[in-house]
Amino acid sequence: MTKDSCLFSGWPALFMLLLSSCAWQGVNSYPLTSAYPRYRDLAPRMSYLADRYPDLVLHRIIGFTETENLPIYAVELGKGERNILIIGQHHGDEMLGVALAFHLIENWSRQYQKNSQIRELLDEYKFWIIPSLNPEAWRLVGNGTARIKRKNNLDTDGNGKLDIRTDGVDLNRNYPVFWDLDSETDQRSSFYKGSAPASEPEIQAIIALARKVSFELAIFYHSSLTGAINETIFLPAVQQEDEDYLRLQELASFYAQNVKRDYLGGKYKLHTGNTSKVGNARNFFFHSLGVPAMLIEIGGVNKAGKSIIHPPDRMVKSLNRRHEQALLKTIRKFLAD
Repeated sequence: MTKDSCLFSGWPALFMLLLSSCAWQGVNSYPLTSAYPRYRDLAPRMSYLADRYPDLVLHRIIGFTETENLPIYAVELGKGERNILIIGQHHGDEMLGVALAFHLIENWSRQYQKNSQIRELLDEYKFWIIPSLNPEAWRLVGNGTARIKRKNNLDTDGNGKLDIRTDGVDLNRNYPVFWDLDSETDQRSSFYKGSAPASEPEIQAIIALARKVSFELAIFYHSSLTGAINETIFLPAVQQEDEDYLRLQELASFYAQNVKRDYLGGKYKLHTGNTSKVGNARNFFFHSLGVPAMLIEIGGVNKAGKSIIHPPDRMVKSLNRRHEQALLKTIRKFLAD
């Protein structure tokens, strides 16, 4: 399809078809469509699944946010004794991870009796799925208040009001590992690491959970506003690639090779070389808890080189299916090893 075809103004039916096709090629949608769950949807939808599948689904509150005292929900999905952690969102405008988390919870619950692969997986493992560790920002982005909102809603400048663009702490810089090596101390920065390691209740909640539950693998989903790192998997920062790291690297590479890119040819890639030595989730889980951990940047880059992290419904559904299948294959490989 050419650029000019997107300007077609002929018959209504054909125009709508072309408009849909243009959207499929890569545009950001805002306000967000129904493909992106809202914070208010979480409790009722998870309660419904827990009531319908009581032996398979349990949802609980693991903590509360600092500013608005919003519950942080975790869903336990599965019957197994081995545990895997999935966090859909640390940053409020990274909504694709929330949509994927909802998809995994709802689809795997419903497919448990019908799909032997899913049933085998959930009989062996319990997946702890946290759709969002940052419900304050999720709520603002989801309801149309803020298109871009990375940090939580802490009043970091102390002026008694929320300055959406500048207030808050980057939760994925607030973990108590390598925190002192992070030079980002400007409170106005989108990457502000907070006043102290684990200063934020959201991070305290996930640390408490991780110290209580023995996780064998942790996966964190993100989306890049710039697109520079989209469709890439990142591993913890290490000085030396030991046996545990190399096994994690193999697993992450396998995942990457099982996910097609959204708009351009090829597959996801595994980042090699140096990575961020800051207080992020993958560093904390790997170095402080000994848990293999990876960050997966979902969301694509269109043919014009623009980052697409809020695609239309059709692409959201496609992305959910592709990552679900990659995750299934990867965990089955994890089982086999």
